Amino acid sequence: MIYWLALLLGGVAVAIAFWPTAKNSNRKYYLEEDIKVYHVESIDEAQQAVDLATLSDRKVHVKLFQTVERVQRQIGDFAVFKLLALVVALAALASMLNTHLVRGSYVAVAAIVEIAGLTMGYFWLQKREKKQFEEAFPDALNMLASAVSAGESIMHAIVYVGRSLEGDVGKEFKRMGERLQMGESADSVFRKSCDRFPYPAFHFFVITLRANMQRGGQLKEVISRLNRLMFDNRAIEKKKYAMTSEARTSAKIVAVIPFIFLFSMKFLSPQNYEFIMFNPAGKPLLYYLIVSETIGLTIVWMLMRGAQK
Repeated sequence: MIYWLALLLGGVAVAIAFWPTAKNSNRKYYLEEDIKVYHVESIDEAQQAVDLATLSDRKVHVKLFQTVERVQRQIGDFAVFKLLALVVALAALASMLNTHLVRGSYVAVAAIVEIAGLTMGYFWLQKREKKQFEEAFPDALNMLASAVSAGESIMHAIVYVGRSLEGDVGKEFKRMGERLQMGESADSVFRKSCDRFPYPAFHFFVITLRANMQRGGQLKEVISRLNRLMFDNRAIEKKKYAMTSEARTSAKIVAVIPFIFLFSMKFLSPQNYEFIMFNPAGKPLLYYLIVSETIGLTIVWMLMRGAQK
């Protein structure tokens, strides 16, 4: 009963944390505003600078398939074997926890541990990729602006960045250049790249390239401004995390202390541990711990999300 209650409360907490809320209409997010899609039926598609719908609109099953491919790329070589090894390790961890601490249904414990472990691994992969992108993308913009200033065409500038820059960003620019040289349509090339890097900065960059290829314009100036904007945004992010580091650390410590205390009771006071975990008279204390921690962590998570906006 306790495991299903914990799972239910966790699902409610996640739903509350990610529930869409109305934002202040006066707030303007520059990069996010520029990637919004506006459908105007009275305007012919050929008269638009770029068809934004081709960059983001997907069906659910297509998005799911693309997510699987993206995770596979993030894991790297032998992704299937690495994933199987993680599943086996989580199953062993669930068995150990169930034997020494919980003593309940192994299926329920294993399900909770597997879901929690795979979810944490997925978000860790996304965070790592985003960090690598934010570190490498400004260098790619500088190299692209330099190549365009030297008189190179957009296609050759993209190929130059792909050959000169290492890492995932350099590989993606190399793929873009090769596909464009082979005659593949720009919309198709940019759509695949946006699937690889679904970040507002990259979407804005793709829109800039597509509009320049359709209508022309000062590409170097736009890229330089985008690069400066990314540097300023990174500085603001670092300052924000530095100012909130104390509060975030305190929240993590407060959230972990009850579970550390409960785990230490297994060895320091086995009788009290048995009373709280397995005695019907002590179950209300355990339920109170789970419910209070879930509510507290949900509130902290919502506050942190509000601070990030």
